[in-house]
Amino acid sequence: MQDRTLDSIGSIVDELFLAPGRLIASLQARRAVNWRMYAREAAYYHEMGYVDQPMNFFSRPAEKPAYRIESQTPYQGGACQVISFPSGFVPHNPFIRRRYMAYPENRTGYLVRWVHGDKPRKTVLCVHGFMMGEPREAERMFKIRKLYGLGLDVALCVLPFHWRRIKGGRSARRIYLTLGDAAFTNECIAQSVFDLDNAFLILAEMGITDIGMVGASLGGYVTGVYACLRDHMRFAALMVPALSFLRPLGPDRFLKSAPYDDAWRAQVLRAADFHSPLNLTPRIPSENILVVASRGDRVCPFDLVEDLERRWRLTRCHFRTGGHWLVFDSLRGRAWYGFLKALGFMDGPQ
Repeated sequence: MQDRTLDSIGSIVDELFLAPGRLIASLQARRAVNWRMYAREAAYYHEMGYVDQPMNFFSRPAEKPAYRIESQTPYQGGACQVISFPSGFVPHNPFIRRRYMAYPENRTGYLVRWVHGDKPRKTVLCVHGFMMGEPREAERMFKIRKLYGLGLDVALCVLPFHWRRIKGGRSARRIYLTLGDAAFTNECIAQSVFDLDNAFLILAEMGITDIGMVGASLGGYVTGVYACLRDHMRFAALMVPALSFLRPLGPDRFLKSAPYDDAWRAQVLRAADFHSPLNLTPRIPSENILVVASRGDRVCPFDLVEDLERRWRLTRCHFRTGGHWLVFDSLRGRAWYGFLKALGFMDGPQ
């Protein structure tokens, strides 16, 4: 009974955080739309067979990108490096290609590393959440100092349209998940995977091959997708993962203003959700996948995590008391460091 009460309190806090998003979504739903072009953009994913065969949607870089270390500053006896590289990603969908490529900053990818500098070390590659991406935010979110103190190197892959990858303030990052803009978000997911491939290629060039991944929220979604497409990571840890972009802020109200029927709207929703981890199968062993979620989570609905647990036949799922933002236990740390220890990825104290 007490846990249920605390879950409800966590849910209430989530709803408070969601309130501005609901207002923004309401305003976005009223925007002027060329529905003929919108329908063409969404239809592309059906016509190419991606909705039925999501694996075919994702491409790889043809070669390792040229990269450069933009800055290097002292960190805990080692260094923090900011590495830039040309993404090289071109949207699959020709009907939004010009619109997507109109943001020149997004053509440059960033990989941030916290390194000891003495030798190639086991590395945790972090994938941040929606609206995040700044290295200092990542340091707090992923407790990078503690991972570093355990003898690990840590890296952060900055997702498209985050941090230096878009002009303007923090609100500009919302373009990644603009309500109802399924085609644009689809290509953001494709570029996220493409740039993770770039990150792995760069790290391999540096002699770093023992790499595990951890993603939070949107980063959990991307990490989950990546673990279904590639098998070169040691593990994939999904922290309070998003698993669908149709909830909790779905595009139903937006789509109802379109001059088409319910069958068309259902097709659009399928085109917006085909790349969900729920529609994919992991390529790494289930025992190398960790999921930590909150039972009262309203931002990344908990029932979807339960569905993922069944579909992926997961054995390392841990469910916290509380919501997305407010929790009432220390389970995440115990599960995370215990997972690393069990996999032999770190030898230091938990």
